Amino acid sequence: MPQTVLGLDIGTNTIKAIVLTSKGLTGGRIIAARSLDINACGGIEAALKKLAEDKTFSNIPCCISLSLTDIMFRQVNLPFRDDNKIRKTLAFELEPLIPIPIEEVVADYLMIPRDGLLVAALTKKSVRDWIEKVEGILGEVSIIDASPTALAAQIIDNKKTPVCGIILDIGHDSTTATFYEDDAIVHVRPLAFGGKHITAALAADCFVDMDRAEHLKIRKDYPEPAANAGSVCRNFCLELRNTIEYMKLNGVLQNEPAQIMTTGGGSLFIPLRKEIENYFSCPVEALDLVRSKQLDIEETVESQFDPQIMNTAIAAAMRISAGRKSFNFRKGEFAANNASFNFKEHLKWAAWVAGIIILLAIVNQFLDYGLKTQHLNNIKEQIAHIFKNNLPEARGMIDPVQQLKTKLAENKKTFGFYEGLPEITTVDLLKEISGMISPSLNIVITDLNYENSIVLIKGEAKAIDDVSAVKNDLLKSIYFKNVTIGSTSLTKDGGKVDFNLRIEVK
Repeated sequence: MPQTVLGLDIGTNTIKAIVLTSKGLTGGRIIAARSLDINACGGIEAALKKLAEDKTFSNIPCCISLSLTDIMFRQVNLPFRDDNKIRKTLAFELEPLIPIPIEEVVADYLMIPRDGLLVAALTKKSVRDWIEKVEGILGEVSIIDASPTALAAQIIDNKKTPVCGIILDIGHDSTTATFYEDDAIVHVRPLAFGGKHITAALAADCFVDMDRAEHLKIRKDYPEPAANAGSVCRNFCLELRNTIEYMKLNGVLQNEPAQIMTTGGGSLFIPLRKEIENYFSCPVEALDLVRSKQLDIEETVESQFDPQIMNTAIAAAMRISAGRKSFNFRKGEFAANNASFNFKEHLKWAAWVAGIIILLAIVNQFLDYGLKTQHLNNIKEQIAHIFKNNLPEARGMIDPVQQLKTKLAENKKTFGFYEGLPEITTVDLLKEISGMISPSLNIVITDLNYENSIVLIKGEAKAIDDVSAVKNDLLKSIYFKNVTIGSTSLTKDGGKVDFNLRIEVK
């Protein structure tokens, strides 16, 4: 049974919800999506209750991502990277950096390059309140994360990140800039620029009210150039540039951004993306997690779905598999309720996987036994074939190795090795030739053939006189009655003589 998760991105003005069901070991399918205006619904709890009216969003595990309103980010440097040491030391290092007593916050950290930690802290009261609100209306809360880092975790997870990059989540009131470098999130910074600033500038350019200007912005039906809107975008780029320079001075960033990604409602304003691209001289990409993560979307949802608006909610739903690339404030005293879901769900999948592994092991054993049996039968057939060819007179094959050894010994007594005369075996012949040739002669025998009382030898000698000396030495043997020198020639390098000898055995 596939695992279904509710991704809930809770901002200052809107709640975005995605129901994602896993599809096999990778990928997933979006089966429901919703965006609610908190103020229009009458508050957070009213918006959650309105969402719960659709049963698709209820009674399933939920991963929450929060805006930066209540989350504090700090950078801490420690001389070690061991997780146990960090957790024992983190509270002491963090205490002087936050305005809240350390015992009243839940802190988590991410490792960043150059022995640094990016630490996020959220008050225990906020964690408790969010758990009570969401679990009292929708379903069990599995993870509580920060929206920008949950989103960045999915980008870094692609393993295609450049040396340095920025993710700009351009919301209604403000923009969150998430900086990453060397596949690690290094800083998160809110900027006082949002979609409402672009809308106000368009209203001044087109002499229309805010509602009409918002419509023009989304529908891309605005004049070119829009002077006020362009000025607002350039001021934002200047603020972002100042932030980058400040981070480089403090050693937080080492390189210029090589890529910038945009998301959020404000990113729908195309001139803003062009202004950022021209200002920083690097490509600006509209982030689309549906495409990059190869997610499917229900047909009933796709027609009303905009990835630029729902990326953060998708990231929240996928947060359950992001591991240590993002934060989780549902820990410590708040982690108990979540354990049952994870344990039961993982136990179910573990049982299925274990069953499949056992089944495959059994099948493998049967196949392995069958293959080994077939291989053994083939060997037996080959042994029987060799035995029959070499010992056809035998009545039966009892011990083929011993029977063949006995036959070979009989042949040696009769013929020596291979063929020859009973009076001299091949071994005796080789021994005689080796003993008769003087050790002082530089002779190399490259080929020897003994058949029908004739020995043919090919070899190399230092000089033609050495060949004659070999002939004279061999004539002294009691086994040889005639030794004849055949053709001789210089070797290819000209340094030695190739020769042939013909020996007649008595």
